[in-house]
Amino acid sequence: MEKYSELAFNIVNNLLKIQTDDVISISGEIHNAEKSEDPLIELPLIEELAVAIRKRKAFPVLEISTENLRKRFFGEMPDEVFSTPPNYYKNWINTIDKFIEISWESYSSDFKTTSEKQMKQFKKSTKSILQHLFEQKKKIIFLNFPTHELAHYICTNFESLKNSYINAVNCDYNMLKVYGEEHEEKFFSYLNYKIITHTEILDLKIYRNKMELYNGDTSEHQITFIPAGIIEFPIERQSINGVFFAEKIYYKDKNYNNIKIKFEDGAVRYVAFREDKKGNFLLQTELINSDENCFLTIGFNKEITSYTNYYSYDRCIDGNISMKFFDRNSHPIFISNMNAEINKRI
Repeated sequence: MEKYSELAFNIVNNLLKIQTDDVISISGEIHNAEKSEDPLIELPLIEELAVAIRKRKAFPVLEISTENLRKRFFGEMPDEVFSTPPNYYKNWINTIDKFIEISWESYSSDFKTTSEKQMKQFKKSTKSILQHLFEQKKKIIFLNFPTHELAHYICTNFESLKNSYINAVNCDYNMLKVYGEEHEEKFFSYLNYKIITHTEILDLKIYRNKMELYNGDTSEHQITFIPAGIIEFPIERQSINGVFFAEKIYYKDKNYNNIKIKFEDGAVRYVAFREDKKGNFLLQTELINSDENCFLTIGFNKEITSYTNYYSYDRCIDGNISMKFFDRNSHPIFISNMNAEINKRI
């Protein structure tokens, strides 16, 4: 509980910078599906956030649902429910200054077990709500808090995952901003780079004027994803040439180790796996047929130092060099190496 109290203080005071009389929505979930190991896992952090907000003379509004109820809403409701204008939700949005979403599932849609029909209903019912939220310029923070379910999905130890998360989120946000500005200055002046991984060299060209800096500064972005600490550049796809050795690849609910990817003029020519694993062929196919859009991502959060198997945390590791591609259905594919070097290419 002490760790959550310190974490909540940091989020409320140093990340969100909540002001007197702000009204803050905190959304969480009781994980009451069958075989849930810890159904109330989000509640201690929710409580600490509410207390920290109230100490700022602001007003927390708790929006607690259950996992079963969410599934039933989309499994049992008639279609006309989802076509009804959600005026109640719009009026509710008008009264809230900032939104805090606890769950990792709300951010990581690739892990959803929802049916295709339910996903269509969800998108239909939330489209106008999200549009209204953006129009009102409301701030949203996704805390991306881990659960036992996430640990099972990515085949990692939950306690280690949770500790990595807490360390990464409970960082010094003033220093994180400084680190981000240093990276911004370093990469803003040049276009052509080479990434060296072992004996492999990959050449690429970035669009430096379109970079995005995510250092936890909520004044810069309407939506903030936690943990923070990345700088991201679009890549000119045709400029990618050479070989990238990926220590990790993350795709949907799986991760892969030690893969070589050969690029020629932006096209993926081959993907070489060190281990025979279910899903290799699918990953290879999706990389070869990946969308033209792609990004270079460099992490600079010094509080997270080792892989967790979850890309939302791992991409923030200090010095981690990642590239983000998209499959034919726009799902992201992250390839990553935290021992690579990136240098200017003359």
